[in-house]
Amino acid sequence: MHHHEDAGIAAKILHGDLELYAGLMNKYQQTIFALVAKRVPENEVLPLVHETFVQAYRSLAGYSGKVPFGNWAARIAIRTCCAYWRREYRHKKRSAGWPADEERRQWLEQLPDLNVNHSADCLTNRQDAVMLAEWLLGQLSPENRTLIESVYFDDLPLKEVAAALGWSLVKTKVRALRARQKMRELLKSIGESL
Repeated sequence: MHHHEDAGIAAKILHGDLELYAGLMNKYQQTIFALVAKRVPENEVLPLVHETFVQAYRSLAGYSGKVPFGNWAARIAIRTCCAYWRREYRHKKRSAGWPADEERRQWLEQLPDLNVNHSADCLTNRQDAVMLAEWLLGQLSPENRTLIESVYFDDLPLKEVAAALGWSLVKTKVRALRARQKMRELLKSIGESL
């Protein structure tokens, strides 16, 4: 049982053996790095991984040891990424990133004509889909973006995402439903603007 080991190490850290924290960080850094790398731009990954471990250290007294330290730190990482997007949304216009109306019209008009049998076209479709998904996610609140990414991109169970975000399971289900509806409405409005 690794989480019992983690709990013992955490207790020793809290009693002054601070050097043991480096061992916990080394043990779980790849997990936290991978989780953060899926949610934020590449140039922000290392600072946010660092921020996650700093916050985990500051909150170590709240670690109960019922789950592995990595799972507990993953929840902190998800909240750290959510806070990052909250800061970003304060400084950016929500509509940034999507092509201008004429470019958007041209892109949408050529989508049905793309031949997916050719590998270059498949690559173009994939890149276009990624661009569209990024834009749609950018229109959601930071919490809803984190929710959608966690459930649909990372395949995390709703219960786990609810715990990470500090929400009830019912609230998480409702927020996921509303976020999906908003994304559908945005897609519909894009299509209608042609």
